[in-house]
Amino acid sequence: MGSRERCSSVAMKEVASMADQLIDLFSIPEASGEASAPVPCSDPVANAHECMTAMLLAGHPVQLQFSGGKDSSCCANLLLNAAREVVLSGKTCPSIYICSADTGVENPVVRTLADHELQKMKTFASEHKIPVEVHVGRPTLAASYAPRVIGGRALPPFPVGKRDCTTDWKIVVSQRVSRTIRAAAGGFTKPLVTVIGTRSSESAARLINTARRGESATSLWYGPDGEARLSPILNWTTDDVWTYLGECASGLRVSYSDFADLIEFYSAAAGGECVVVADMRQSQSAACGARSGCWVCGAVQNDKSVENMIASHPARYAYLVPLLRFRNFVVDSQWDWSLRNYLGRSIDADGCMAVKADQFSPQMCERLLRYLLTAQDRANSLGSPVPVRAVGLRELFAIDFYWSVRAWHPPFHALWVYFDHMSGNHLEAPIIESPMRPSQVPEIGKIFVGRDWDDGSSPLQPSGLRDPMWELHSESCGPSLRTGTKGNVFLALDEMPEFTVDEEGACMFLDFEAEEAIRKYHTQTIDWTIAASIYLRYGVVTLGRGQSSGIDDMMRRSQWLQRNQLHGLQQAEDLRHRCVELCATQEHLFA
Repeated sequence: MGSRERCSSVAMKEVASMADQLIDLFSIPEASGEASAPVPCSDPVANAHECMTAMLLAGHPVQLQFSGGKDSSCCANLLLNAAREVVLSGKTCPSIYICSADTGVENPVVRTLADHELQKMKTFASEHKIPVEVHVGRPTLAASYAPRVIGGRALPPFPVGKRDCTTDWKIVVSQRVSRTIRAAAGGFTKPLVTVIGTRSSESAARLINTARRGESATSLWYGPDGEARLSPILNWTTDDVWTYLGECASGLRVSYSDFADLIEFYSAAAGGECVVVADMRQSQSAACGARSGCWVCGAVQNDKSVENMIASHPARYAYLVPLLRFRNFVVDSQWDWSLRNYLGRSIDADGCMAVKADQFSPQMCERLLRYLLTAQDRANSLGSPVPVRAVGLRELFAIDFYWSVRAWHPPFHALWVYFDHMSGNHLEAPIIESPMRPSQVPEIGKIFVGRDWDDGSSPLQPSGLRDPMWELHSESCGPSLRTGTKGNVFLALDEMPEFTVDEEGACMFLDFEAEEAIRKYHTQTIDWTIAASIYLRYGVVTLGRGQSSGIDDMMRRSQWLQRNQLHGLQQAEDLRHRCVELCATQEHLFA
């Protein structure tokens, strides 16, 4: 009998006996709230394997959060090996759900790596009769990068500022996938356990946070949502992680993967250095906790990992150059206040609208759309291993809808930009040699509006989310009307669980309607919100549940802005002359 067969035989006996002597997974130690140094493990692999095996033998279905990085790869292999031995012992293995989040703007190398590893897991599970399902979640269309940033809904992540992307693109996505899985796992007698790859030794902050949450590597712990979790490599060091992966790569341990691509990625991201040395030095540098995740990420000033990859293999990673160039332009634009929109979105108690720097301006958003279309085209032509589609058809129409709702550009302007790009007018993001230095956010003053956005509107032309021509057919096929909490009347449209662009409808509109719509409506004199109304009427865009009232309010605001010549691009100096009240503390900016 070979050494591997002897190991399997011993393991099967150990698993069988473990069924009668399970670790008490429900004996959760109370977290003291005080951080302490990780306890060295005499055999970290054996400890983690024992806990996972006991969890499966106890009948718990398991959910694993997989990012494609080294820590989640360790957890995945530990879990699949535990499941393999449970199956070999003749015991029933509960369902295992492998979950991954695809942000839509991940480094193509990272996305390719994760997809390949997920496929290897499915192959391994099939060979060993392990009940595994793989779930890949994605952000909603409204939360994805292009509609969110280029659509003018929010700023991108900057080195200084909020990082909502981590919540919207990772946490919310994982929670949504988890809810789906928990609903599917409802028939099990034991609660679903989420396995996560946090390690307390990653940083001082991680050490404190894991202790505060009461995380445990040897027993179940519960998050604020009351759901069970296990952190099997909580006390592992970086050296433990790489030792384990190295043993898997060399065939010393049974593994679903040889992790060659993973090791190569870490090496390239470190500029070709030894992965262990480089990773131990750089492990605390990632701002959002994901190493070289999204190519648009601006949470750090310089994306060293992508820069290192390009420097280590210029030809192999040439497709990253246009993506990095776009990303650097956005990051270097943070303190350039001339690129911002200054008009507020609400009316205060005095009937005024604030005038201060906010999200990117309409002109800047148009530039970003042009730059991003060019960047993704060039990345794809240079051999990106996965298609870069930060702006696909759905994203393009979402941007056009939001531009129209906000009266930022003439109707169907995003489609006009797209056609201009397709005709060969490709614009590359410029390199900013001397970025603006950090400075105070400009607050200019206030512009008087009135009690609401309808002040000054015509009773013959209803404002907001209304469509008189469509309403004429309300008795047959047209929509009815609703009254909002503020007394505003708007169309009672069908809504979906979330904001949606129908891809087939968008494709047909682009092919058969877009050019005529641009010819007819892409002017300075027409109501700029009409494109949004047409998209809703055609069913190209469907609002998310409960969004109609908010869109109605936004359209009323936009129509007020257009009546008062405040729509589209507005210069800060011009807005200053329209203010009824100026911010005294910032007068020196305009002296």
